Amino acid sequence: METLLKWFQSFKPPTLEGTENAIECENWLEDIEQLFEALEYTDDRRVKLIVHQLHGLGKSWWIATKKALENQGTVITWAVFRTAFYQRFFPVSYRKDKGAEFANLRQGSLSIEEYVAEFTSLLKFAPHVAISDEAQADQFINGLNPDVFTLVNTARPNTFADALNRAKGAEAGLLRQHRSQFVAPDERASQEEFQVPPPP
Repeated sequence: METLLKWFQSFKPPTLEGTENAIECENWLEDIEQLFEALEYTDDRRVKLIVHQLHGLGKSWWIATKKALENQGTVITWAVFRTAFYQRFFPVSYRKDKGAEFANLRQGSLSIEEYVAEFTSLLKFAPHVAISDEAQADQFINGLNPDVFTLVNTARPNTFADALNRAKGAEAGLLRQHRSQFVAPDERASQEEFQVPPPP
């Protein structure tokens, strides 16, 4: 464990000082998760290391919460930590606002990449959707712009990954179609020059 901790600390992982600011807490959790994913750490390693990245209020909260969960017979996974963390550091009103933002999320002027980034960022505030791959796919598809929605929905994918791949393909196809329909003015003028006039 000591070697693992030293190795992990060499990446200068973000720490969370005692704060009640929901945005700071959210940013910290996203940053630490990115590092865990980059290092391909298992749930077990994440749970062991996380206490070292919490200070003050956060550290005392997690030590007490972990003990209480273990006494209840709960297996401490990373998902359990995240759920407990959001319940403690995110006010109900904040979670409700973010949940509503997720429910009303539409692609609009966003590219598929931008839309999926926003979708993923807000998904944690809709646990009833997050627990089901099919529910994620439905929510994602329903928020797509009409032209992309039509192309993706014909096959009605039931996994989020499939829905995303189809949406990216549909977007690329629509862009190609749009480019092929667009003829530059110079090109149009030169084409008109060489047109044979109709007989009198």
